[in-house]
Amino acid sequence: MSKRVHVLIDGEQFGPYPEAEFRQHVSAQKILKTDLVWREGLGDWVTVSEFLDKLDPAWPDARGRQPSSRPALAELWDGAAKGNPEAQFQLSLVLFEGREVAADEAEAVRFLRLAAGSGHGEAQYTLGFRQVNGRGLDRNDEEAVRWFRRAAEQEHAVAQCSLGYLLEHGRGAPQNYVEAARWYRKAADRGDAVAQNNLALLLVAGQGVPKNDAEAAAWFAKAAQQNVPGAQMNYGLLLAKGQGIPADPVEAYKWLNVSAGQGHANAVKNRDLLAATMDRSQIAEAQLRASQFMAKHVRAETRPARGG
Repeated sequence: MSKRVHVLIDGEQFGPYPEAEFRQHVSAQKILKTDLVWREGLGDWVTVSEFLDKLDPAWPDARGRQPSSRPALAELWDGAAKGNPEAQFQLSLVLFEGREVAADEAEAVRFLRLAAGSGHGEAQYTLGFRQVNGRGLDRNDEEAVRWFRRAAEQEHAVAQCSLGYLLEHGRGAPQNYVEAARWYRKAADRGDAVAQNNLALLLVAGQGVPKNDAEAAAWFAKAAQQNVPGAQMNYGLLLAKGQGIPADPVEAYKWLNVSAGQGHANAVKNRDLLAATMDRSQIAEAQLRASQFMAKHVRAETRPARGG
């Protein structure tokens, strides 16, 4: 199950965001408590406030306080002490971030390990993420592979993608393109945009899977629609070359321009090279399409500050 969070702001959809990034946008009030969110496992869109109540009862409200936070924290401590994996995981987040209590990385790691060891998929992914990035723990790619694999086997899409990446690059385990592609495909089938892009790259290169430009183009297109700048550039290049998909310079320029607008340097270079082969009317149409896409899919962090 993918844990990435989709956000609906004024009728426009953003993301999906990893949970940590989503929390940062909420704290910065770029995402408001009245906005709507959805992720796998929810039957319908719910408000951010409702979602956070389900996610973490100790999360403070928009004013930075929650009258029931102390009882909620007491319940987390009690549940964690009694061996409840969800309580142990949620308490670890509170202790890492120092919400309502003093930050305590040693205790946070202890509870995170307890939850992960009890089979809590999100805890297993989080432990792997922290170990691969050296956040709160010493960097350890071998341990990250082990925990990502345990979460991936529970159908955690982001863990599947992360495991695929480490296997592709030979970090924490021998390089294995076949296994990397297998895990990318599992995550891609569950809608993980990063995995869709990474699988497409292997398909173009013929690494771990038979070379298949048509399938690569289809995966790049899916990831591009989910606003992954690298996928937007890669899809634009295939459209420009007519590689695995009929050539379409206008659509190619659109995607290169969208990627360039998000700071992808190679997209800028390739867009300008393509522009030299197009007439003014084609470029104008491509720019219009790009602006229409970006108006609907610009990421929350690029939006103007909200509120007074």
